[in-house]
Amino acid sequence: MANLEFKLPDIGEGVAEGEIVKWLVKAGDSVKEHQAVVEVMTDKATVEIPAPASGTIVETRANPGDVVPVGSVIFVLATGAAAAPAPAKSHAPAAPAPAPKPAAAPAPAAAHHGGHGPSKAVGGRLEFKLPDIGEGVAEGEIVKWLLKAGDGVKEHQAVVEVMTDKATVEIPAPAAGKLLELRANAGDVVPVGSVIFVLETAGGAVAAPAATTHAAPAAHAAPALVAAAAAAPAAKRASDEKVLAVPSARRVARELGIDLNDVAGSGRHGVVRRADVETFAKSRSTAAPAPAAKPAAAAPAAAAKPAAAPVTFAPQERETRIPFRGVRRKISEAMVRSKFTAPHFTVVEEVDVTELVRLRETAKVMGQESGIKVTFMPFIMKACALGLAKYPMLNGHLDEATQEIVRCGYVNLGIAMDTDNGLIVPVIKEVQSKGILQLAAELNELAERTRAGKVKPDELKGSTFSITNAGNIGGILATPIINFPDIAIMGVHRIVKRPGVVETPQGDKIEVRQYMNFSASVDHRLADGADGARFLVHVKRLLENPGLLAL
Repeated sequence: MANLEFKLPDIGEGVAEGEIVKWLVKAGDSVKEHQAVVEVMTDKATVEIPAPASGTIVETRANPGDVVPVGSVIFVLATGAAAAPAPAKSHAPAAPAPAPKPAAAPAPAAAHHGGHGPSKAVGGRLEFKLPDIGEGVAEGEIVKWLLKAGDGVKEHQAVVEVMTDKATVEIPAPAAGKLLELRANAGDVVPVGSVIFVLETAGGAVAAPAATTHAAPAAHAAPALVAAAAAAPAAKRASDEKVLAVPSARRVARELGIDLNDVAGSGRHGVVRRADVETFAKSRSTAAPAPAAKPAAAAPAAAAKPAAAPVTFAPQERETRIPFRGVRRKISEAMVRSKFTAPHFTVVEEVDVTELVRLRETAKVMGQESGIKVTFMPFIMKACALGLAKYPMLNGHLDEATQEIVRCGYVNLGIAMDTDNGLIVPVIKEVQSKGILQLAAELNELAERTRAGKVKPDELKGSTFSITNAGNIGGILATPIINFPDIAIMGVHRIVKRPGVVETPQGDKIEVRQYMNFSASVDHRLADGADGARFLVHVKRLLENPGLLAL
C-alpha cells in the first residue's frame, strides 16, 4: 500500500481556491477509481472531485465550509497494488511514477471516456486533452481559439474558450512553448479527454516528465501560481495572462477594453472577480473629465434644444449571428421537452393586492431592522405553500421510470431567476414550515449566489412546484411553461393601479386599488384544469386578506 496525498486541482481557468461543500465518503471508506469523493465549489460552479485510483480513504484534511487554495492536500488515499503498479519497494507518497501526483487533477478524461489518459508530453510535444471542467460535464464546445497554430504561448496564457452546459471557461497553456496544431474548430463539440491542441514545449518548461505525463493539463502549475500570488502579487501581474481572474472577469475586461493588470482583485490571493472589473470601469468613467460646458453656455437660447438625432443602432453589421449553444441551448431543450411532453392548461386570476401592498410596507421596516430585504415574493411563496397543502394534486412530479404520479407532503418551490447565464431555477426547500422573514432571507441569499454563479447542484433539484416572476420587469399576463417534471407552475405579474369597486356596509364604492394577475399552468395529464382554478382561487383569497397567511 502507498499513501497518496491528493491536492485540490485547478478546477477551472483562473480558479485559485475552492470551498469544500460536502464529503461524499468518509475516512476508512473504500473507493473505486473515478468514484466521486468530495464536492468543491468555486466562484463559477460546483464540481465533484473523483478518486484518482482505487484504495481506501485514510484521512480528509478539510471540513465542509473550508475554503482551501488550489494545491492544498484535501485527502489522503491508500492505493492498492493494482492502482499503483510501481515497484513494491517504493513507499514514499510521490514515488510510484504511474500513480497520479498530489497536484494532479483527478483523471477527468478516463472518468468519462475509457482509454483517454491525461495530457502527455512526448519528446517536447505536449498533447493537451480537454480536462474535466465541471461536475457531470462529459463534453465541451469550442467557442473561440484565442491563438492560432504557430503562435508562441506563455505558461498560463489563455489558449481557447470552451463552453459547457454550466459555464464558459478559458483553458490556459500548461507550459510555455509554441502551438503546433489545433485539433478542433470553433463550434465543434469534443468529449472530455480528446486532444484539442498540440504544444511544443520550450526547453525546461516541463520540468517533471512523470508529473506532466500523469497530471491534468493545468493543475501542476496552479500551486506555483497561488504561491506567487501570495508572495509577490506585483510579479504575478507581469502580463495579463499571469493575472489570476475568473472567466467572467476576463470576458468583461475584454469587452470594456480594460487591462486586468490595472484592476485590484478582491478574491483570495488577489483573484480578480467580475465585480472588481465593473467597479474599476465605473471609477474610470467617473474620473474622466466632463465635457466642457462653455460652448453651450455661450450659445443662444434658441440653440438650447437641438434637433433630435435620428435613432441609430450601434455600429455593427446589419445582422448579428449568435451561436445557439451552451446554457441557452440547454434552456431551449428543457422548454421544448416540457411544452411538447406535458399538455399545458393555463388558468388566470386577478388579485386585489392593495392590502398586501400595505402589509409589505410594514414588513419592509421590520426586515430592515434585521438586515433583510422584504419583497412581495415571500408572501406569494407562503400563500402558494398553503394553497398546495389544500390542493396537493398540483404539488409533485411524474416519475417516468416507474410511471407513478408523486404527490409530496412538503413544498419545495423552484423560483425562476433571470441571470447573465440564462434562466436558472434554484429551489427553496420546506417552504410550508417557514415564516415570511425567513423566506425573505433565504430568497435574497439564494438569488445573490445564483446570479453570481455560486448556486450548488443540490439547490437546483427537488422542486415540487415552481414560481416565475416577471412582475419587476413588466407584462400584465403570461402563460408560463411548466418546469418539467413538476406538475404545475405559477406566474406572477406586474402590479397596476386602477379604479376598482369595493364592497362596504354602506354599499359599493369606487376607489384606487392595486391589482396583480396570477396564472397557473398545469400538466393536464396529471391534474385537471379545475384543480388549477381552485388552487388560484385559494391563493387569491389569502393574498387579498394577507392576515390569513398567519393562520
